[in-house]
Amino acid sequence: MTENFGYIDIILLAMLAGFIFLRLRNVLGKGADDIPIKPRFNENKESFSINPTNLKKDKETFDKKDFIKGAEAAYEMIIGAFAKGDKNSLKPLLTENLYSEFSKIIDERKTKQITSELTFIGIKETKIAKIDKEDSHYKIKTKFTSEIVNCLKNNSGMVIEGDPEKIKTVTDVWIFEKDLKDKNPTWYLTELSSDGDEKETKH
Repeated sequence: MTENFGYIDIILLAMLAGFIFLRLRNVLGKGADDIPIKPRFNENKESFSINPTNLKKDKETFDKKDFIKGAEAAYEMIIGAFAKGDKNSLKPLLTENLYSEFSKIIDERKTKQITSELTFIGIKETKIAKIDKEDSHYKIKTKFTSEIVNCLKNNSGMVIEGDPEKIKTVTDVWIFEKDLKDKNPTWYLTELSSDGDEKETKH
């Protein structure tokens, strides 16, 4: 519980807010006690509007492959923006409540003069764990298994959390939602939870 800053902090704040199980430490999520994250970045950095829905002429159709591509891009964008403290990039991808929780963590790090260093190795696997549908509204539970290297440093450059020499394999479970009738193509991240293992490899 002491190796990934962003994860634990998010968890604590999220739990206090009674929002969701955010067990994110240094960046955003991890498995078990720390939930790291790391995906493969998609060139499209605008938003999770990689149109995970394939709209046909007269009816909206959910396209699993397109959704996964968009989810992976959003996953990396969100984790990278959180590590950098980039609120502007986070805001279009999160619900208002979740954005507020992320902002609190970012502000706290800034106040304590703590910096997060993150290297994404890549996404090993992405799976849709569950699809809840009510009319045209979709709620997609998505599991990401990825590898990252991350640590936290104080204002003197000293490592205070994590290990810059270890590659972590982590599992994150995120929930995205969207009404396919909505002309806005963005799928919003609404919940974060941990569900899986974490392994470390010295490199």
